[in-house]
Amino acid sequence: MSNSTISFTDGQLEKSLSGALSEFSALGTIPDWVSGYIAKNEVDPNEVTDDPLALQQKMWRYLDKRGAQIKTGFDQNDLNTGKYDEILYSAYDHALRSRSGGDPLGDLLANDGVDGWDFTVDSFETIEDQGVLPASIKAGGAIDYVYEMGERLRIFDLAESLVLDWASGRVDVAEGPAAAKLYRYWKLLDDRSSPDERAMLYRRVLNKGGMATLDSAVINEGFPTVWGALMGELAEYIDKSEKIDSGRTDISPVSPKPIYQAMRELQYNLSEHCTGMAFMQTREIYAQLTDAFDLLRDPDVIASFGGVRRRNMWTVISELSKRSFGTTMPVAPLVRVAVDGNRIFQIAADFDEATFSPDDLVELVSMGESYIINSSLIGESSSSSPSSGEAAEFDDFESDFADFEDF
Repeated sequence: MSNSTISFTDGQLEKSLSGALSEFSALGTIPDWVSGYIAKNEVDPNEVTDDPLALQQKMWRYLDKRGAQIKTGFDQNDLNTGKYDEILYSAYDHALRSRSGGDPLGDLLANDGVDGWDFTVDSFETIEDQGVLPASIKAGGAIDYVYEMGERLRIFDLAESLVLDWASGRVDVAEGPAAAKLYRYWKLLDDRSSPDERAMLYRRVLNKGGMATLDSAVINEGFPTVWGALMGELAEYIDKSEKIDSGRTDISPVSPKPIYQAMRELQYNLSEHCTGMAFMQTREIYAQLTDAFDLLRDPDVIASFGGVRRRNMWTVISELSKRSFGTTMPVAPLVRVAVDGNRIFQIAADFDEATFSPDDLVELVSMGESYIINSSLIGESSSSSPSSGEAAEFDDFESDFADFEDF
């Protein structure tokens, strides 16, 4: 009944039995107090009946190691009146937790490190344990999408220019749903997020844009670094993979570990910086962007713009850019950067190395490659209107963002 092991080896039985009896005797009346406390039924009987002797032994050792002053003089009246209930319950609670592996430090102290904790530590492998907030990462991706579409492709400016052209008679839409949309947009111009408000959000969450800020403003200074690191690791992975595929190197298969580390850094960065009012602002500016696209894709608005190619929203954007700003935007690369970039954010939001499959990696690398290529095209191209095939593809891009409302 003690913590000692009884050996039945020849010549060892008497010695080990004597040691066990000596250890049990040293406990004094502790076993009496423990069995008496259990018998009072002040604790869950279902927990006790599982292995009553093992549970009580843990309680004995706990009380003995902590110097409980109940080794001598067992008194039934003191037991009945609950004189030592507090320390006895503490021993019972410890015994339950150590039995389930929930109190390694308590086991170590109670058992002199002989049994109990096996030195296994928490590795914090799940994204919840790591403090990653998927909603913050998705919101960051939505902000990036709005920045690319709304500011760099100038959808906000184009929609406002369209409305002002309509108000001055340059766009001939006299009645019907399109006229109602244009009038509503015009009436609400002053109620929408201002360019400065949007620019402050881009700087605070992504450190994008040239908005000047006060010294006290909190800017996500680290985002460009972690995003650049991820793009760099993706480019390195692509380069090494292509060399292997072409036989230009005999290096073993490329490890995706650096990509995974870069993804975790992106998760941590946005979980820390995309918080608070950023969620409400993101929903507002995305709704504003949706309104702008709704105007530019309206059939009556499209019909008011000519051109030799098939008319669609993208021809409206190209023609309106020329008319309003004297330049044609690199539409195709900007749309791909916005769309592919957002997909990378969404993959990052749910990234968990333990469940990240080879197919997930293929998709991430594909999105990264497209993002990198089109980012370089934006820098090189002053005019990149979409072809008919590209325009048809872009007509359905909204479906990629049906889950924006979930962030």
